[in-house]
Amino acid sequence: MYDIDHVLHFVTELGRRMLLSGANIERVEVTIQRLCHAYGLHNVNNQTMTTSIFVGATDKDGHYRDRRVAVPACGLDMEKLRKLNRLGYKVAEELPNPADLMNILNEEDNAKPYPLYVTLIAQIIAMLALGRLFGGAWQDLIVIAVASTGLFFLMKLQAKIHIAKIIANFIAMFLAGLLALGSYLIGFSQHVFVILITLAFFLVPGIQMVNAARNLLCGNEMNGIIEMLKVALEVLTIAAGLAAAFYLLGDPSMGDIKEVGLVATSFLGNVEIVFISLLASAAFGATFNIKPKELIFAGLGGAIIRIVYLSLMALTAYRIVYITVAAFSAALFAEILAIRYKTPSTIFLYPAIIPLIPGDLFAFTMFGFVWNNPSLQASGGELALSLIGISVGFVVCSSLSHYLRKGKLKKLIQMRAN
Repeated sequence: MYDIDHVLHFVTELGRRMLLSGANIERVEVTIQRLCHAYGLHNVNNQTMTTSIFVGATDKDGHYRDRRVAVPACGLDMEKLRKLNRLGYKVAEELPNPADLMNILNEEDNAKPYPLYVTLIAQIIAMLALGRLFGGAWQDLIVIAVASTGLFFLMKLQAKIHIAKIIANFIAMFLAGLLALGSYLIGFSQHVFVILITLAFFLVPGIQMVNAARNLLCGNEMNGIIEMLKVALEVLTIAAGLAAAFYLLGDPSMGDIKEVGLVATSFLGNVEIVFISLLASAAFGATFNIKPKELIFAGLGGAIIRIVYLSLMALTAYRIVYITVAAFSAALFAEILAIRYKTPSTIFLYPAIIPLIPGDLFAFTMFGFVWNNPSLQASGGELALSLIGISVGFVVCSSLSHYLRKGKLKKLIQMRAN
C-alpha cells in the first residue's frame, strides 16, 4: 500500500467527519487541498458535496489513486469540528508517517457532547427566548417549554431508532400543534400563533436552508439544489403535521397571526430584544456543542447582529438591504474570531445568525398554504428575499476570506515545490 493510499484515506475521512460536524464545503475543500499538497501530491482533483467526497491525486512517483466516501445526514457539533480543523493544520505542519494518519485521526476525534440535561436546558432556554421575541405571554412560554421538552426527546428517539426525518417531522409538528391549540381552546395560552411559530422554529432546518441558498449563489449549485430539495421536503412534512392538527382542533380564526413580532419598539423594548437575542444565541450555541469558553462569543454575536439589524431597520424599509448588511456583519464577526483563535468561522457564525433566520416568515408562508390564504402566502416573497440577502452577505464576506486562504495555500504549494 503506497503512502498516497494512506493520505487519500485520511483526507477523505477527515473531510467526511468535518461535514458531519457542520463544516461548510469551502472549509473542507481547502483542508483537503492543503493536506494533499503538504504530502507532495499533485494534480489533486477534489469534488466535495454534502452527500459525498471524491479525491484523486498523483504522487511524486507517478502513482495515481482516487477515493470516494459517502456522507450521511450532517449535524452540528462545533467542538468536534474545532478539533478536526486543528488536527488538519497540525498534520500539514508536522507530516507524520502516512501509515499512522488514521490512528491519529481516531485518537483526536474524541469531542464529548454536553450531558443530556444541559442540552435540554439550553434548548428550552433558546425556545423560550424565541417565544418572548415573538411576543409570547408567560402562559405561552409555559406551553412552549413543555412542548420543547417533548420535541427534544422525540427527536432523540428518532435519531436512536432511525425513523425517517420527514415522518418524525410530521409526528412532531402534529403533536406540538395539538398541544398549542388545546392550550388555547381551554383558555390557558394567550397567543396560539406565537406558540406554533416558535415550535415550528424547533423543527425548521433553518441553518440548512441558509446554507442551501448560500451554495446556490457561490458556485456550488448542485449542493445547493440537493440541500434545498431536502429542506423543501422537510418543510412540507412540517406543514402537513400542522394541517392535520388544525383539521382536528383549530381554524384560521383563532387569533391574529399578524400580531406575532418583536416584543417592543421603545428603547427599553429594544434593550430587551438585544438581551434575549444574546440569550438565544448562547443557548443555541450550547445545543451546537460549543464549549463554555466560546459561548460568550456565541451570545455576543447574536446581540451584535441584533443591534445591527434593528439599527438598519430604523433607517430603511427594504428587507433585503438590512438583511444583507446584517449577514455580512455576522460573517465578518465570525471570520475575525476565526483568525484570532485559529478555528473554523462556522463555530461563531451559526449562533450569530440566529436573529436573522426568518422563522416567522417561514411560518406565515406555511400557514398561508395550509389555509390557502393568499395574503399569508405572499410572505414567501419576503422569505425568499431574506434568504437571498443572508446568502449575499455571507458570500461577499466568505469570498474575501476564501481567496485569502487560497493565497496562503498557494504560497504553501510553492514552498513545498522549492
